[in-house]
Amino acid sequence: MNTGSTDIAPAGKSRSLQFELVFSFGVVVTLVVALGLAFYVSLQRSAAGIAKSSVSENSMANLSLRSSLEMYKTRAAESDVLRSVGPLGTGLATERALSKMQAHLRNLRGHLASLRSLSADPRSRHQVQQLELLLQQYEDGFLAFVGMHDRGPDSDARHHPRQSYVTAAVAIESALEHLHAAATEHEFQARNEVEGAARLARWPAVAVVLLAALLAMAVATIVCRRIMSSIGAIAAFSRRVASGDFSARIADNRPDEFGILARSMNQMAEYIERSNVLLASSADTLKHQTSHDALTRLPNRALLEDRLRQAISYADQYGRLMTLVFIDLDGFQLINDSLGHRAGDELLKIMAERLSGCLRSVDTLARTGGDEFAIVLYDQPGDGTEIMPALQGLLEAIARPVQVGGQGVQLTGSLGVVVYPADGTDADALLMNADAAMYRAKAAGRNNFQFYAAGMSGTIREKLALREELRHAVERGEFHLEYQPQVEMGSGQVIGVEALIRWQHPKRGLVSPADFIPLAEEARLIVPIGEWVLRTARFQNKAWQEAGLPAFSVSVNVSARQFKERTLIEQIARALKDSGLEARFLELELTESMVMEDLEKALESMQALRATGVQFSIDDFGTGYSSLSALKRFPIARMKIDRAFVRDIPGDEEDKAIAKAIISLGHELNLKVIAEGVETEEQLEFLRAHGCDEMQGYLFSPPVPPTELPALIERALVSHKDAQ
Repeated sequence: MNTGSTDIAPAGKSRSLQFELVFSFGVVVTLVVALGLAFYVSLQRSAAGIAKSSVSENSMANLSLRSSLEMYKTRAAESDVLRSVGPLGTGLATERALSKMQAHLRNLRGHLASLRSLSADPRSRHQVQQLELLLQQYEDGFLAFVGMHDRGPDSDARHHPRQSYVTAAVAIESALEHLHAAATEHEFQARNEVEGAARLARWPAVAVVLLAALLAMAVATIVCRRIMSSIGAIAAFSRRVASGDFSARIADNRPDEFGILARSMNQMAEYIERSNVLLASSADTLKHQTSHDALTRLPNRALLEDRLRQAISYADQYGRLMTLVFIDLDGFQLINDSLGHRAGDELLKIMAERLSGCLRSVDTLARTGGDEFAIVLYDQPGDGTEIMPALQGLLEAIARPVQVGGQGVQLTGSLGVVVYPADGTDADALLMNADAAMYRAKAAGRNNFQFYAAGMSGTIREKLALREELRHAVERGEFHLEYQPQVEMGSGQVIGVEALIRWQHPKRGLVSPADFIPLAEEARLIVPIGEWVLRTARFQNKAWQEAGLPAFSVSVNVSARQFKERTLIEQIARALKDSGLEARFLELELTESMVMEDLEKALESMQALRATGVQFSIDDFGTGYSSLSALKRFPIARMKIDRAFVRDIPGDEEDKAIAKAIISLGHELNLKVIAEGVETEEQLEFLRAHGCDEMQGYLFSPPVPPTELPALIERALVSHKDAQ
């Protein structure tokens, strides 16, 4: 098989055929020129008619053919849309595939408009107008049919649009065929008429034509003997390739141009043959990719739903049960964030292998996305409780320690279990209820399995609805900030405020942060929300300063995920620059457990942020597990005593001891100590007596809108002057 570059024959031999052709056709050209002088005038008259008729009729034939091809492509795109609606749903299917179909329809309309403008025949123009009406009927009917897809396959409402657009499509295809046939016939007739007129014009030069023909035939006979054998071989080769036989080859031993052509055509055939093999392989690969997860090679959600329907059919046919298990890996996101996505991918592949090892060959394990898997257990006898040992085995397989990225890690799993037909009669219901049971397993402490029970799905739907509404809360302006003053114990002056986010839902009213902050963490919305809080608080503090209020710091809580963002320093620097607020008037509150999660990385980030001039405080101190050696390394300015240790003061001796210890520790480390949740005079007096520097709580003020803060500060100033 010749796969090299084309070889060029020696110059002398390769020019032999060129010389023969040039000489032969030179003689013919000379005779034609002489002939042209004889009937030049007559040909000039017919030339205009030939050009006009040929261009017009040929254009119409070409446009009618292109219209037929565009209709064929439209029908193919129509099939793609219909195939996509099932697995993807009407919205996503039309978004991905409908534009292609509509593009073909636009092209078809353009061709029809050109045909109408070119045609001089009223009947043809009428045909084109009818086609355009049918085309609109076809498109409207198809769009109506697709829009009604979710009503079910037996819906009477869907039958009429389908019949309408299918009838229109058949009529369009038939009309296009007739139109193309008529245009081709007109082209042929016009050509015959023009050629007839041209023949009449040639009579005065018949003698010269005959002489030129005789001489040309003589020259052609000489040349033909050299080239006919090669032409025949090339024609046979072309027929074999056209029929799909890409292994065909042609003899390429001639030294002239035909040899060069033969070698080039052989190379073309080899390339097509290789491409055909690759195309077949790519088609198989693409088919596999559309139904399998690229990372784990497991079936994806689309194939899972198909297998689930097969299992339901089998269970119905033989009177057996079928079980669906929905699995979520607990703590996977933390490992993914700390060790990186590559380690996370490796962990997912290991878990896929472990889960597969727990199943029978007839069962199906699929990855439905992220760190979630689903298992279809075929042919279950009894009431479904027999699978409990198998479920326990899945939990144990997940919980076995594993080495990932050079570090030992251990995960657990939360499993939601549904049994067909008790917990759902179709694939969608089973998947939704299994998801609800899985969330119940998470709520029950994780590392367990929960069977579906009535009422679970309603709670999950409510949670999912709230999470979806949370996605749009920022862009719709539903969030606002309130500010709780922080007061110096000695002077009673406001020395800072803490920014607290509030969600005013248009229908639900005021949503508690305890309800939506965990959802924001779970849906990975906490980063954009946290960025909005930082930016809004800085601009508000600058506005207070410009309004003449005493300068004080605004304290903002930073979530663990937000703190890990690489762009946090850049976000803070940019917002400080935009607002004009000095960095020393911004304080970031970090929780004790957040910092200790990855101490070295946290210290590195804190040092980088501290270099910008912002302040740090440790929030909820005493609830985590900081060591003193770690605490002294933190670049912090304040420690906050958690409200849990303030609430029962002075009645609880243990809380009193803890509060005194935190105050003493903070002062030893040269830190300011602020107590949260101060609500009574007794609490205030105890904290003041033991040297607490600052307080924050309802005793002074609850969180207030930014417009009410100036009045609070003014009252504090008046009280301070009166006390003096």
